[in-house]
Amino acid sequence: MFDNDRILNSLATVLGQDSELLCNPGSEGYDESNSSYFSALASALKPSFILRPKTIEQVQEVIRALGPLVLEGSCRIAIRGTGHTPFAGGANIQDGVTIDLRNFKGVVLDAEESTVKVGVGETWDKVYAELEKHGLTTAGARVNNVGVGGFILGGALSLISSRRGFSCDSVTEFQVVLAAGELVRASADEHPDLFIALKGGLNNFGVVTSVTMKTYNSGDVWGGVVYYQPEAFTDLFHRACDFARDELDEEVHVMCSAGYGFGHTALTCVMYHTQGQVNPPSLQRFTSVQPQIEQMSSLRTSTTLGFTEELAKFSSVGRRQYWATVTIKPDFDLIQTFYDKWQHVLPKVKDTEGFTFSFGFQPLTKSLLKHSQEAGGNAMDISPADGPLFIVLINPVWTNPADDNRIFGAIEDFLVELRQIASERGLLHRYIFANYAYWKDDVMAGYGADSIERMKAVSAKYDPEGLFQKGVPGGFKLPL
Repeated sequence: MFDNDRILNSLATVLGQDSELLCNPGSEGYDESNSSYFSALASALKPSFILRPKTIEQVQEVIRALGPLVLEGSCRIAIRGTGHTPFAGGANIQDGVTIDLRNFKGVVLDAEESTVKVGVGETWDKVYAELEKHGLTTAGARVNNVGVGGFILGGALSLISSRRGFSCDSVTEFQVVLAAGELVRASADEHPDLFIALKGGLNNFGVVTSVTMKTYNSGDVWGGVVYYQPEAFTDLFHRACDFARDELDEEVHVMCSAGYGFGHTALTCVMYHTQGQVNPPSLQRFTSVQPQIEQMSSLRTSTTLGFTEELAKFSSVGRRQYWATVTIKPDFDLIQTFYDKWQHVLPKVKDTEGFTFSFGFQPLTKSLLKHSQEAGGNAMDISPADGPLFIVLINPVWTNPADDNRIFGAIEDFLVELRQIASERGLLHRYIFANYAYWKDDVMAGYGADSIERMKAVSAKYDPEGLFQKGVPGGFKLPL
């Protein structure tokens, strides 16, 4: 049990009695914050206090005030950007202190318009809307209601990943409050070890308050979502494997999925050409697959903002949901087996109230991994020689808490089975995509032993007492 009186006294010393900054249970600010998570699983937790700092100095003072209590075991902290992490405990905490960073706004271009500084409380719709005024974009989320902070710290993928690598590879600077309350700027020139560790290293090293990212020229984008009947599976996923292995066009981005909802199963391919070429040769392998559900196709010319708004409409904000993932080599026979296993799981859970179930395959092409490496490295440490790969997304959504145990149990068994099958066939990769990872996964182990040792050295250097390892249990932690 945490010492709430001491916690409150420590917080009041630095934040005063301002109810907009220090929110107690039952207050308007507390209820707004705790009910605004992407997933109902996260909102179900009830922290003792929610802090909503408005300045970096307040974050520094909070970390200094709570640090001693955390290290003695009298307090635990959760760090929230916009709250998009779906599993309970990722960005919220029961009975501890949640630091809500949604007041950290701002989308600021530099004078040369070559970089943009973004507060971690922003969502990507605001970023794209501002950049498109200048004919620019950046390597942000594919769904525009996703927040900036956790997205970037997880590594992340964007529409332009084939040419630019992971989203974190476009970061030029992190502004971060360390365990001692010190504010530092981590870049290729300042604290370069911390800079690399933060690119995919999640909340293991400090409280990130802003990121600065490269901007890129941008205009029209062509693409959208194509829907197929289930009998198109063989053709579609053979072509998805061919795309992952052989496609050289770096201006395209593709996601192929199977989905269940409202008693029906369908296949989709989300596809984009980021230079606006209409139905380019690189995507004709997907636009020509039949049978399609043509009345549902959304292929068109739009902008990054327009397409990320479209995908945001598929989000199930506020419902019970989570993600799980596995990384594999592109192999059609393996994908067919995975699909068969997915169809075997469906009857066990599809009668639950409000149930939908997405099962997607997203390629990490060799060009993506090559450009990632050329950008200077990151915590994930994936060699281009390992590519191409598929990130497999498992995403159940449901309504009734009474169904929680049944769904968690079925999906956990499913995930174990997929990994076992892929491993037996020599097609499982160590990497676990942090932005989709299941809460029980050891994401850091998936980064490889060399990366773990480097990150542990960074943690020891910048957080020698282990505040962010011991006192911030949410997310995926480095081994102590």
